[in-house]
Amino acid sequence: MKLRSIISIISVVTAITAYAENEYYYYNGDKISLIHDQSFVVNITQINNTSIHQDSETYKISDARSNIQIYKTPLDTPGIDNNSHFYNCYKALNNQELIPNGYIYVKLKENSDFHLLSSFADIYNYYIVEQNEFMPLWYTLQMNPESGLSSVTIANQLFETGLFSSCFPSFSYDAREISYDPDVYSQWNLHNPSYEGVDLNVSNAWCYSTGRGIKVAVIDEGIDLAHVDLIDNIDKISYDTEKKTNKSRLYGSHGTHCAGIIGATKNNGIHISGVAPDVTLISVSTNLVRVPLLESNLADGINWAWKNGADILSCSWYCKPNDLIRDAILNAVTKGRDGKGCIFVKSAGNTITSNHAISYPGDLCEDVIAVSNIKSNGVISEDSCYGPNILVAAPGTNILSTLPDNEIGLNSGTSMACPHVAGVAALILEINPSLSAEKVRAILARSAKKIGNVSYDVEKKYGSWNEQYGYGMVDAYSAVISTPRFIY
Repeated sequence: MKLRSIISIISVVTAITAYAENEYYYYNGDKISLIHDQSFVVNITQINNTSIHQDSETYKISDARSNIQIYKTPLDTPGIDNNSHFYNCYKALNNQELIPNGYIYVKLKENSDFHLLSSFADIYNYYIVEQNEFMPLWYTLQMNPESGLSSVTIANQLFETGLFSSCFPSFSYDAREISYDPDVYSQWNLHNPSYEGVDLNVSNAWCYSTGRGIKVAVIDEGIDLAHVDLIDNIDKISYDTEKKTNKSRLYGSHGTHCAGIIGATKNNGIHISGVAPDVTLISVSTNLVRVPLLESNLADGINWAWKNGADILSCSWYCKPNDLIRDAILNAVTKGRDGKGCIFVKSAGNTITSNHAISYPGDLCEDVIAVSNIKSNGVISEDSCYGPNILVAAPGTNILSTLPDNEIGLNSGTSMACPHVAGVAALILEINPSLSAEKVRAILARSAKKIGNVSYDVEKKYGSWNEQYGYGMVDAYSAVISTPRFIY
């Protein structure tokens, strides 16, 4: 009976092509749907063979038992149509990518069924590479790239013979748990499945630091102090520059959105996660849309923040150049943190004109960290300002974050780029709170990753630099592992 089953499936094998894949796999006997990713294919090839991998990413190199290499490749790569080693990529229902890697896992019904597995391996031109040490009924098959037979299709057909307890294809994917917050996978700034590497690389950084013990003052329109995704990280003290009272007020949604980017609580099952999810947020409120805007209120907010223990000042606003603001900032960056200096982070500014000059006080001096806005594809936003004082670029377009009244929503601009860098600065300071502000700036700059189709052809204090991206896109993981733990 089993032999007849094997014979009957041989006729099916001959009709298989690399692209005739079923859009599902089996789990617990049920079909689990797969979404065909129309943008990429996977190239599985012998390591020593010539393969097409122009503009490809080496997604995984199998371990020592294997002789295959895997590339995730854009669908429009030249030569794909004439190469039989390309297979469909998929996405799960939660939009996570699933890259077939040429392996199949098979569970026998009993030990004596090994001969069935061996027969099928010969038919499909697959290799039996491993018996599971701990569960001996389980075996691993590996494809021969020359066979042209998809692991997804073959796994489904093996299971559908009824001869095995379980069969399913192996997938490569990003297995890092970013957080258990329901909307975190909509935060491309933290994890970007569409353009790999164009994100903050923060989930790896959280293994070392989450901003605990570091205070970030958000000098803005005020933070919603009762927001469910922020309340656990809100400092007990706050300040309103308009009324000169020790409790901030809400003058709009802008400050709450910036605060969520920095420090929304992680793994509370609510909304999103911030860059530094255990940081302490200090709300310093001012009315950014009043006419006239009182520069004295902005200066008061800066001075109050550093005098009341803020380590980092996040400022997503601009004003006309004036000495009042200048003196307040110089106080913060020289006298704050017991003389080590507060880290002062400023949005570079937005424009709809051809003038992309950084807005004041982002261009005041190198002590002010000016941040430009990049989009999810790694390209600088058309309306982002930039210029000589840009230190780094950060995500700033279509950023999901907190809004008043327990809401979340999207906003765009260098206002959103700025708090990302403030959050990464908090990760750095948790590892070594003794660092001077200048040392923090150096770490941010030297650990930044070069992105964008531009030349970093200017040599500056911290390395190669570009007027739009500065030293590159801020990289949380590289920043924290570059942070020295000793005092100097």
